[in-house]
Amino acid sequence: MAIVINSSTGQIDLDQTTPNTYVVTYTVQGVSSTQEVTVNAADNATFSYSASSYLQTDPDPTPTITGLSGGTFSGSTGLVINSTTGEIDLSASTVTSHTVTYNTSSSGSSVCPNTSTQTIEIDALVEQIANAEVMSFNGTDAYIDAGNPSIFNNLTSFSFSCWFNSNVKGSDDGIFGKWLSDTNRSFALNLETSGANSNIRFIVRNTTGGAAQAYISGSDWNTGNWYNVSGTYDGSNVKLYLNGVLKDTVAFTGTVVNVAQSFRIGVYGSSSYFDGKIDEVAIFNTALSASKIQQIYDATAVVNGVPQTANLFTGGLDSSLVYWNRMGDS
Repeated sequence: MAIVINSSTGQIDLDQTTPNTYVVTYTVQGVSSTQEVTVNAADNATFSYSASSYLQTDPDPTPTITGLSGGTFSGSTGLVINSTTGEIDLSASTVTSHTVTYNTSSSGSSVCPNTSTQTIEIDALVEQIANAEVMSFNGTDAYIDAGNPSIFNNLTSFSFSCWFNSNVKGSDDGIFGKWLSDTNRSFALNLETSGANSNIRFIVRNTTGGAAQAYISGSDWNTGNWYNVSGTYDGSNVKLYLNGVLKDTVAFTGTVVNVAQSFRIGVYGSSSYFDGKIDEVAIFNTALSASKIQQIYDATAVVNGVPQTANLFTGGLDSSLVYWNRMGDS
């Protein structure tokens, strides 16, 4: 057991001192006086919800308290929460990321009050929209040139979502990107040759010449099937998802370089054309959370015989959606 104390001022560093009862001695010109000081351990304020994100339509969650019970719950602005039980009224709370705080000071057993927090994201249900059309690419010379819109200027964070169905593996086919050559490149999503298979690669370059590459293994996808691929860059990490599941994370910092090159769908470089189908190519000017990416994937279904996809203008995504090519649908 040890007390950490400043010998000149007598100040006790409580964070560094082991909880216990100590005798502190003060001596002046050979004359000493003492005082007993008890340092108590902070209350255990641990609690947790079963998930870190919920839809407004989900059942209202109540946390499990594994620390000292009898404390008080509170939340950030817009969160409707029971101060005693911590139950969150999801339908009445605003759609955003909230901080829940648990404070033990109100507990009748509190000795040294303490707090702990958990971040909870509340999402709106993403609506569905009819998705009857896709675009096919011949692997030879077909691609879409979307020009060089200003949305790609000075990107410090962004996300994308798209669907693809490839006819081949073992090629460098481009799905989309601003990538023409080694000197004219910004970011791209493409199928990268790896032996007899093709990994799915998301590559991003910054203004200082650095690059990060996130991958989905070629063993995770097959020709002739539809897959949703989503990726994010938040200024610290590049992440790549397949069908809503995180597959790779790579540390990366900086502003995404913007080159004088068109945003193209269906080609990588000057001649690596995509052979298959691509649909619902979307770009967001922020890094979407994992829960929102999962929502986009989950919204895809067949309803009454009509294919449906996520309506990206709803579910809290509209403020960051800057490009959406529906590939034939309106």
